[in-house]
Amino acid sequence: MIRTLNDVARLAKEKGPKKLAVLAPEDGEFMEAVKKSRQRGYIEPVLIGNQETMQKVAGEVEFDISNVEKIFEVDRQVISNLGTAMLFAGDVDMSTKGQIPTSFIYRSIIKEESKRGTGRTISVITLWEIPGLDHFIAFTDTGVNIYPDYKAKVAILKNAVFLFHVLGYAKPKISVLSGQREIGGTLASYEDGQSLQKAAASGELGECEIIKATSFSEFFIGKVNQLADYEEIDMRKLPEILLVPSLDTGNILCKLDFLLNVSRRSLVMTSKGPVLVPSRADSCDSITGTIAMGVVVADRIKGVV
Repeated sequence: MIRTLNDVARLAKEKGPKKLAVLAPEDGEFMEAVKKSRQRGYIEPVLIGNQETMQKVAGEVEFDISNVEKIFEVDRQVISNLGTAMLFAGDVDMSTKGQIPTSFIYRSIIKEESKRGTGRTISVITLWEIPGLDHFIAFTDTGVNIYPDYKAKVAILKNAVFLFHVLGYAKPKISVLSGQREIGGTLASYEDGQSLQKAAASGELGECEIIKATSFSEFFIGKVNQLADYEEIDMRKLPEILLVPSLDTGNILCKLDFLLNVSRRSLVMTSKGPVLVPSRADSCDSITGTIAMGVVVADRIKGVV
């Protein structure tokens, strides 16, 4: 079981290089991350973007791209379509966004999945490494489905459970985050959680377990006791997968890493392999770490998808 980002970095070096389509690496942080990832043996990149801009930023970070495969294109949607099509054709092992809005990439993935008739609901899984915790935790969906209904939540959880199985977690624990009451009735997210528990118990979501706790306070102190009764919070009680009720909730929560002592990695599990979606504000080291995660996932799903 892969428990830490140190495990990921070690495995990425062992299993690389993997071929990576880099969509619009037109920023110093992204280009530096591509350079470092190549030097570490993680990847062999294919750079897709504006010729003048890519060459300029490559020069700024002292990255000689003369022997790197390049495809020159300016239009953002075309860039995204090209890289995503390469992934689905098996020409690359994975793809990653550079300085390009993720909406273009989501459209490209949906188009490719539709062409293949998979009917797959795409979703973003954001992994956190928390110091002292012996497993990753994930928020989902943090990027695509604005207000997922029950059917979409089933698909979102299947994507996350599959990723955790790939990472070696035999039976990941899940919490369906929700409030419990509103004026006039029970929250729809709470009702969905009750139904999802039954779906998990029947095996519909794959090998996993949905716990009854729906909030962070319940993870640590249950429904009756008070925090004052405890000397400290036991972070080991955090489940591996946290299903959020809406996109804005997930996006806000997962990016608290900018304030907290945690590390974040985000990706989409397509039917043909991982698409990496680092934030446009991420540092070079964070992007390099996300690429390492992609290498490990891409290696482990060979022969599975």
